[in-house]
Amino acid sequence: MNRPGMPPAQDSKTDLLEAARAVIKERREKAERARLQPEERRRVGFLTLLSLAGLVLVLLRPSWLAGPKAPSPESPAIVEASMRLSMLREWQRVSDFAKQTGRLPTSLAEAGSTTPGIGFEALPEQHFRLFAQAGDSLLVLRSTDSISHFLGNSLREIKNRRRP
Repeated sequence: MNRPGMPPAQDSKTDLLEAARAVIKERREKAERARLQPEERRRVGFLTLLSLAGLVLVLLRPSWLAGPKAPSPESPAIVEASMRLSMLREWQRVSDFAKQTGRLPTSLAEAGSTTPGIGFEALPEQHFRLFAQAGDSLLVLRSTDSISHFLGNSLREIKNRRRP
């Protein structure tokens, strides 16, 4: 019987039914968790393997991934020799232009030059001066200069440079 102020007593069958439902629910959840674990393990294993492969590629930098290595920079002597030869070519263009037109060009572009880094200055009496920077040196070639003296050993430097 019910006492006053006390909740009504529940049936023991109802308690057993609720306990059985809780156990069944718990087993079902445990089975679902167990079923997901191998899938998670495979995913973590795959990601770990993929990360290790990426790390090895970054450390080894194979040529098929990183591309060819940049050629080593030319020595200062080769840079200067190359610039001297370029200036000689421009000297010849300006001289040819002056012979054909009877006047000096107003710029190297007018003489047909597309070489960057070489400056041109017209001087009195149909003379001119070419100038360029080669490393730390300022090279100057005047229309009255000796070509063999200006070239010096530039051809030999270029011929004897080491090839990669």
